[in-house]
Amino acid sequence: MSKKVLFIGDIHGRPDWRETALEGMKRFQEVVFLGDYFDSFDLSSALQIDNFMAFLSFIKKKGGTALLGNHDYAYIHGKSGISGYQHTQAHRYYQLLDNNIDIFNIAWGYRDEKQTYTLATHAGLTYTFWNRFVLPLFEKGEFLYNVTDGKGPKDLEIHETLNFLRDKKEVMWKVGSERGGVGTPSPIWADIRELMDDPFPGINQVVGHTANHSVSLDFTKEENFIAKVDHFGKYTSSLVISL
Repeated sequence: MSKKVLFIGDIHGRPDWRETALEGMKRFQEVVFLGDYFDSFDLSSALQIDNFMAFLSFIKKKGGTALLGNHDYAYIHGKSGISGYQHTQAHRYYQLLDNNIDIFNIAWGYRDEKQTYTLATHAGLTYTFWNRFVLPLFEKGEFLYNVTDGKGPKDLEIHETLNFLRDKKEVMWKVGSERGGVGTPSPIWADIRELMDDPFPGINQVVGHTANHSVSLDFTKEENFIAKVDHFGKYTSSLVISL
């Protein structure tokens, strides 16, 4: 039996997500928000704050999964190197996010009865990031070894592992060359071109972050899909996927 999940892309202060999410709660098994709740180029900071307060209320009362995007992460950890960063509201955004941090994750995942696994993050998980920055943390004495009581990466689903790293800014705040950084991008920063060049093998992925002209679905060499749920325009994008 398939599970229908509604994924809602980058909100960036817009209020139109609410109607989509309410309808999704009625029709589908889960609703997953892909992050980036602030930094509109069109809406005032006051409207963005009101919208975010409504979003927090929705998640707490109705449910749903809220993921962190690079814009949200920037305000939580004092990073200003993002487009549209609002210096005058940075502290207020930080307070709202920090006071409600427990409702946010880095990743969402689902494995169906055929053992097909689908991962949702803001920007996507590259195989190099996993091998270079995540796997070493499972070694004896390292962070993931300690917090998982010695469990290895095969004992946990990928989203569970990534969520243990939510507050590890030295791991999560990594920007690749496509977004003006150096090295290997993290799941909150990977550009879609970086993800398509180096996807984690054998899994499906759902991401926002890289705005396109429309919501789209691409396939890797292994025939796993990568769904992009963010587009240019004044409306928030969404996509329903049967898993």
